[in-house]
Amino acid sequence: MKNKNLRLILAPLFLGLCLIGLPVNAADLTQAKSAGLVGEQMNGFLGLVKPDASTEIQALVKSINAQRLLEYQRIAAKNGVAVEEVGRLTAQKVIGQASPGQFVQTPSGWAQR
Repeated sequence: MKNKNLRLILAPLFLGLCLIGLPVNAADLTQAKSAGLVGEQMNGFLGLVKPDASTEIQALVKSINAQRLLEYQRIAAKNGVAVEEVGRLTAQKVIGQASPGQFVQTPSGWAQR
């Protein structure tokens, strides 16, 4: 039951995550994902697909992940669940909606959709 309620709460979170930092971060993130530099991880955070990404891409990932963490913490506190659970459920949704060609994390590593 708790998990079902959390999923209902995560729908607006997903939309909010898509809008975080618009317009600059969104354009940069889309480009980074399209170039295969950045992907969605199973924990709900962005990850560097290529460890040699530029400092700008690394800073972008760090900034967006910090914003996501704040939102995950807010939702977790409001619903009495672990932050990791919020991230994991969000990751399921975000990974499921990744565009073809983008990288997503799987249990065996990065995979291109």
